[in-house]
Amino acid sequence: MEVEDKVTSVKMENIKVNDLNGFFIDMFMLKDMCDDFVELFRKEERYYSNEEKYNELLEEEAIMLDSIRNLTNEIKESYQDVVDAFYERRLHRMESRMMKAFNEIEKKPRKPKEEDK
Repeated sequence: MEVEDKVTSVKMENIKVNDLNGFFIDMFMLKDMCDDFVELFRKEERYYSNEEKYNELLEEEAIMLDSIRNLTNEIKESYQDVVDAFYERRLHRMESRMMKAFNEIEKKPRKPKEEDK
């Protein structure tokens, strides 16, 4: 799903479309960075620990880790209201599910108590 598709499919009150768009752009960037990070681990398995390339990959992993941390901090700082809106939306959805389940339980007839004979 592309950024534009996500923005149009997600409707949130009090969140600007531009903020949502920027949030998803950064989230796609984060996904790409994480994919690259995982790929470094896969490449690492191709080399022996005493090879130069192995050590270069370890260094790249450390640099990538720092880049991921910086991006996630930037996302949290720039789009905290968007993140909070997702948490709130999730809470409302969970409450709705629990109420629906509770209402279904209330609808079921109760089994009469068996009396001692």
